[in-house]
Amino acid sequence: MVKVLFCALAVLVLAGGALAQGKAALWDGNQWTQMPYDAKVGYVAGAGNLADFDASASKGKYGVITRAFSSELKAKTVGQIVESVDKYYQENPNKLSTTVLEVILMRCTTVCPPGMAGVKK
Repeated sequence: MVKVLFCALAVLVLAGGALAQGKAALWDGNQWTQMPYDAKVGYVAGAGNLADFDASASKGKYGVITRAFSSELKAKTVGQIVESVDKYYQENPNKLSTTVLEVILMRCTTVCPPGMAGVKK
């Protein structure tokens, strides 16, 4: 638990530069490929925790990301998700602008059809 909290803090610190400049943007391959493994684990775990919170607070009326994290991604380990995202960016260095969430949803779930935004399963 402490490790995940530390990783989440590291992600926030790394994001601080963009936020300080007034830019709030989804992380993409440019940030992901620079993150250490523990920070990637923190990112995925944080997204999963947010989806769990949204699912419990929304009374069953939640969107694609929450549905994916709350149902389909529960069958995968965080390590498997990190590995899949790493593999995508390694195989597609010209697509670093694809957001991490896009890659997770399209490579690890069925909620977004393959080929969307150029992502292959």
